[in-house]
Amino acid sequence: MKKIQYCFALLVLSFFMNCEMKPVEDVYGLSPEETNQLFAGLIANQSLRDNGNGTITDTVANLVWQKCTHGQVYRAGFNDCLGAPQGSIFNPYDTARAGAAPVAFCDSKTHACNSVAFPQVVQGFSSIGIAGTSELYAACQNSNYLGATWRVPTAIEYQRLVIPGRAATLQFFPSTQEEDYWTAWSNHEDLPGETAYAISFDRQSYGVQRNVVKTQRNYVRCIRTGP
Repeated sequence: MKKIQYCFALLVLSFFMNCEMKPVEDVYGLSPEETNQLFAGLIANQSLRDNGNGTITDTVANLVWQKCTHGQVYRAGFNDCLGAPQGSIFNPYDTARAGAAPVAFCDSKTHACNSVAFPQVVQGFSSIGIAGTSELYAACQNSNYLGATWRVPTAIEYQRLVIPGRAATLQFFPSTQEEDYWTAWSNHEDLPGETAYAISFDRQSYGVQRNVVKTQRNYVRCIRTGP
């Protein structure tokens, strides 16, 4: 009996020794989880090709993206988006934005800046008889970067960028803002037409699709169909 009690005591002692608090180790650089996401993103991003001229081609979807967010300026010598003028005392240069310019989907919380038929795409004229102006539509339509015709991406097209993960995406699209980016689609479930879809590029909610009031200003990355 004493032998059984002795063995039981050893088991209990062993249990508590294994359950003792262990010191938290400092982790420098990327965590194992972030590293795994990076490698997974690199594999998924094999369809993306940097053209070295301020554009990124999705070879699988036959899409061409502008490397820089609207308002930023591409620097060929550095292959980055830090070429915007440094500003002035009255209009200082924001180093975090690097010139990125937020725009409104529409100046009216109605369907004045998008088609009425599904999928309710942003456009430069009103289909409902109510006046409306879209900074978002003009941002890409008036781009003329490299002499091409650009447009606002759809939510599905944006998802091709966010699925690989934030770290992998930033390798191709530097200076991406940690904010919402407008899609071309109005929220078709919003009957009055007050909101439109945007994709979050914030690290805490990366890739989440939001319903955002159209008069709010967010960012956009223009796109065109390849080649």
